[in-house]
Amino acid sequence: MNSKVLNILLLIAFVLTIMVPLTGLMVHKLVSVFFLILCAIHTIAYRKKMNWKRWGVLGIILVAFSSGIFGIVFEEIPVIIAMHKVISISSVFFLAIHIFVFHRKLTHQK
Repeated sequence: MNSKVLNILLLIAFVLTIMVPLTGLMVHKLVSVFFLILCAIHTIAYRKKMNWKRWGVLGIILVAFSSGIFGIVFEEIPVIIAMHKVISISSVFFLAIHIFVFHRKLTHQK
C-alpha cells in the first residue's frame, strides 16, 4: 500500500472515529477497528523511524481501544466508559501533534 494512501485512509478513519455524536456508536465501533488495523500497518511501514514518542502514541491508541472494548463488555460499570472518554480525548491531542509534526516534515522536505 502506498504510504500516501495509507496516511489519507488513517486521517479519514481518525476523523470518522472522533465524530461519534454525528455518526453514531455502531459506525464509531467499526471505524475504530479499521483505524486500529491501519495503525498497525502504519507502524509496520514506518518501523525503522519509530522512537519512544511514536511508540507512546501507539500505546495510547491501544489503551483507548482496549478501554472501549472493556466499556462494551462491562456496560454496567460507568467508570470504564468515563476512563475511555478521557483516554480517547488525550489520544486525540497526541495524534493531532503527531499529524502536525508529520505534515511539517512533509512540507519542508527538499
